[in-house]
Amino acid sequence: MSQLNWEDARYFLAIARLGRLAKAAKYLGISTVTLSRHLSYLQSKSLAPLLHRHSKGLSLTEEGRRLFNYLERAEAEIEAASDVISGSNALEISGTVRIAAPEGFALKVLTPRLGDLLEEHPSLRIEIVPQARGFSLSKREADVAVMVGKPSEKKLNFESLGRYRLGLYAARDYLHLHDMPISVDDLSGHRLIGYVDDLLFTESLNLATSVWSKWISQVSIYSPIGQVEAVKAGQGIGVLHKFLINDSSDFIVVLPEIQLEREFFLVTHQSSERIPRIRAVIDFLRGLSAPYDS
Repeated sequence: MSQLNWEDARYFLAIARLGRLAKAAKYLGISTVTLSRHLSYLQSKSLAPLLHRHSKGLSLTEEGRRLFNYLERAEAEIEAASDVISGSNALEISGTVRIAAPEGFALKVLTPRLGDLLEEHPSLRIEIVPQARGFSLSKREADVAVMVGKPSEKKLNFESLGRYRLGLYAARDYLHLHDMPISVDDLSGHRLIGYVDDLLFTESLNLATSVWSKWISQVSIYSPIGQVEAVKAGQGIGVLHKFLINDSSDFIVVLPEIQLEREFFLVTHQSSERIPRIRAVIDFLRGLSAPYDS
C-alpha cells in the first residue's frame, strides 16, 4: 500500500469497529457518501481486499485485520502524544475518559470517590456510561470498562477488581405478612423481585435464576438499586448486592445458606495504558475494591 494519511486511517478504524458505513459515518460526523469515497480510495491502494460485504454489513478480511492491528497501535501512540501536547506542561493530565460500569458500581463505589481523582488531575473530564446489551469496548464505546465476569471480546486486557457477594433479602414488613421461606421451593408462594431479562448486558447477571431455576419475577426492575428500594418498601423478596444495602436493619436475610459471589473486572484496550489520561483512570480504579470486597 502506498503512503497512508491519518484521515483515511481514522475512517478505516471506525468502519472496522462499527461494521456499517452508516454507523461509522454518524460516529465520524461525515456523510455516508464521503466515507464510502474514502473507503474506495483506500481499497484501491491495497493489493488485497480489506473488507468483506455481507448482509449484516462489513467485516475485516485477513489483510484488513493486519491493517487494523497496525492502525490501532498507531492510534494509541498519536493519542498519547496528543495528551502530552495538549497539557500546559508534560506533567498535566487532561482530556476526557469514558468509563462504562454497572450501575451499582458506578453509583455506590465509583462516583462517591471521584473527587480524589479530580483533585489529583483537575483538568481531567470523566464520563460514566451504562453497559447496555450489545455494549462493546472493542468498538471504542468507552475507554475503560468495569464488568461483571471476564470479557468475551478478544484483544482486551482484564484484571480482577475484587469479588462481591449477594443474598436473598426481604423487608421486615413483608415478612410480617408472609411466612418466612424454609426452602427454595417455598419461593413459589412469594412475590419475587428481579431484573428485566431482555435488558441484561450478559446472562451472568441473571442472578435470580442462579438461586432458583423456576424464578419468575412479579416485579422486574432494570436497576439493582431500584430492586433494593423495592425490597425495602416491602414489595417482595429479591437477590441483592450486599454492598448496596450496607447491612441495613431494614432487610432480613432469607435462606441464609444461599450465598452468591460475583467478580468485578477492570477491562481495557491493550494499548490504553500508553495514554496518560487513561492510565491515570486505570490506576484510580485499581484502588476501589475496599467498599464492596468483603
